[in-house]
Amino acid sequence: MRPTDSPAGMIIYLLILLVSLSAFAYFIYKRFKILKLAKSEPSVRWDNVGKRIIAVLKFFLGQGRILDKRFRGAGIMHAFIFWGFVAVSVNTIHLIGNGLVAGFHLPFFGPEGLLGDAYTVFRDIFEVIVLIMVVIALFRRLVLKPKRVTLSGEAILVLVLIGILMLTDFLTGGAKTAAGLQAELSPMSDLFAKFFSGMAVENLEIVYDISWWLHIVSLLFFLNLLPNSKHFHVITSLPNVFLQRFNFGTLRHIELEEAENFGVSQIEHTTWKDLLDVYTCTECGRCQSVCPAYNTGKLLNPKEININMRHHLYEEKTPFLLQLAANKESQEFKGNNLVGDVIKNEVLWGCTTCKACEDACPLFIEFIDRIVDMRRYLVLEEGSMAPELATTYKNLENQGNPWGIAASSREDWAEGLNVPRINENTEILYWIGCSGSFDDRNVKVTKSMIKILNAAGVNYGILGKKESCTGDPARRSGNEYLYQMLAMNNIETLNSFNFKMIITQCPHCMNTLKNEYPQLGGNYEVMHHSQFINQLINEGKIKQKEKNGHSVTFHDPCYLGRHNNEYDAPRNLLAASGANLVEMSRSKNNSFCCGAGGAQMWKEEEKGTEAVRRERFKEAQQTGGSVVGTGCPFCMTMMTDAGNELDSKLEVKDIAEIVAEQLI
Repeated sequence: MRPTDSPAGMIIYLLILLVSLSAFAYFIYKRFKILKLAKSEPSVRWDNVGKRIIAVLKFFLGQGRILDKRFRGAGIMHAFIFWGFVAVSVNTIHLIGNGLVAGFHLPFFGPEGLLGDAYTVFRDIFEVIVLIMVVIALFRRLVLKPKRVTLSGEAILVLVLIGILMLTDFLTGGAKTAAGLQAELSPMSDLFAKFFSGMAVENLEIVYDISWWLHIVSLLFFLNLLPNSKHFHVITSLPNVFLQRFNFGTLRHIELEEAENFGVSQIEHTTWKDLLDVYTCTECGRCQSVCPAYNTGKLLNPKEININMRHHLYEEKTPFLLQLAANKESQEFKGNNLVGDVIKNEVLWGCTTCKACEDACPLFIEFIDRIVDMRRYLVLEEGSMAPELATTYKNLENQGNPWGIAASSREDWAEGLNVPRINENTEILYWIGCSGSFDDRNVKVTKSMIKILNAAGVNYGILGKKESCTGDPARRSGNEYLYQMLAMNNIETLNSFNFKMIITQCPHCMNTLKNEYPQLGGNYEVMHHSQFINQLINEGKIKQKEKNGHSVTFHDPCYLGRHNNEYDAPRNLLAASGANLVEMSRSKNNSFCCGAGGAQMWKEEEKGTEAVRRERFKEAQQTGGSVVGTGCPFCMTMMTDAGNELDSKLEVKDIAEIVAEQLI
């Protein structure tokens, strides 16, 4: 009972295989060729091989992020469909091989093999599970229609194809069993054989032949659909997980003197990893569901950035780039520009770089580098930016702070306080930051830190007038030139001293000093003030009263939490101060952004939208707490402004202030 036993059947089968596999090879070649034409990526994609293999086992095979508790229902459904595909892959090889060689089986998987019966039972179980999950997925897409999921005919087609593959497997097995030709233990084949009992052998052969051909054609059609659709992630997800970045908090570095383009204006200016991300997007919508810009009515939707880039790449740019590569001659592209046409400018300026989208993506797709690269093009090549940012850049260049306050007044806050300046014996450099130096509300945080450091007897010093903005606002808004100028000046200053560690109350300063200055030769040990104070408490260098009477909800700063994976230190401090911690509905890695990151602090929010800060503050109010704890000057400003706008009596305090109030 084999459709290819006849010469005609074998010829048809060989032709179908040849055409399908050749077409698949061509489609893969096109996609790979485009990756080869894209810009190179730094070697960090290939370091920590052991860690990367573990990531593949955990997040690709184990579906670790798919099963994120925030999306668990849909995650379980998808995970079982994936595991089912893996489980039946051996059977797929058998089916294809059987068309060429009668009785073909992989070693150990035949009827007499060590794994034969065990595998067929295992396969049957997963095929049933996959069928159930396909029905649930169809119901979810066609009836429930969750907002984050893009409804498309292609997705429905793929689910139907998966269902056909499972059902035809049962039908072929049932027909063989009914004809007395099934040598393997297969509960589902036995079940389906009951429906065929009493059927003539020639009719069983017809059932088998139709089911077998339908299975093979569906499988090969699905195979060629993959590289031409969003389901390319079936192939690209494994390398995408393996090639994820581990240098968190770091933007892509540009050698300004060697760069052909300052940023990205066309899709060919992106790197191969950016394009691999575009290939890999499943359109699951998890990124959009956690994006603060999207959830407050802005035009930015991370998922749509991927979808629009993929459509642009497949439909417009791939033919042009392949022709360009073949002719080796400069040609003008007549079509839509990536920036401005495919991705609107307003979309790019809505991003707070909070990393929520990247943290939620099950396949480790990266968005921030791409968005900032496109901002770099707008700022450095087009001179296109919000008027407020132009003023901010001028202030940073002239006075070394975003407000444009005279640099000579940077240490005015320290007047009358016992604040040592850095010298040759200083161990801890206390980096104040611009907000901690110039913003009246955040100066109070700085003074609380001085109180704590003095009480603990820390050997510290400040740079005073020698300190300047780290460049974070310039870099994340796209002005890489200004960022590198500020950074190099700071690195020169820092390298002239021999301190052991830098501490700062600003996560943005911490992230830049710790993670980004090494790109320019500045390597320092850097700690957030919550980490350092926590260390002082653990060492017994400061003591606090047992109870402060506050019910505190802590707002996780994005650049402390998601970008630098620190969630415990601030909460440990609150516990040590005697505060009663009440968590918001979204906290830790699921925390909702305050709205100030990505240089949003220095520009007006897009009109017609709900302010991100108010959305977050309302969530804090719902906890019933009396204090919103923060660990970032940007968050402090946003939460304070939101409280004033909402006429709330909820206090906003930095964790250093809470600790300082409780010092014995």
